[in-house]
Amino acid sequence: MGHKVNSVDGRAGDVDLSAVRTFTKEYRVPAGKAGTYMVTRLPVACTAIAVRAYRAGGTGGTVNAQRNGGDLLAEPLATVTDAWAGWTHLQNAVFAAGDALSVVTAAPAGSPAEVVVQVDFRVNP
Repeated sequence: MGHKVNSVDGRAGDVDLSAVRTFTKEYRVPAGKAGTYMVTRLPVACTAIAVRAYRAGGTGGTVNAQRNGGDLLAEPLATVTDAWAGWTHLQNAVFAAGDALSVVTAAPAGSPAEVVVQVDFRVNP
């Protein structure tokens, strides 16, 4: 069910407001240091739909993302030098408003300049 609107040219029509809204949160780990980093507190109920990582330089390392301390990926995601890696099969993916998102980096080798961890979300209805 849409809402009736009139466009600037005077035509009437329906607007579909059922489109899925998505957003992304990312964290840049300076100098690719291992550790757990708090990213944000989610302001709305949402579902994580993907975790992606980019490693600039270096030779290795893994990442994960967490909801209130629980891993989103069953196994850490291996990073790739100067390329994006990603995974969409997540666990603990449903966030309530107020839940915390953090990222975990482990064993970045070869002194990467930085590691970027990105989590994509879909807003729950």
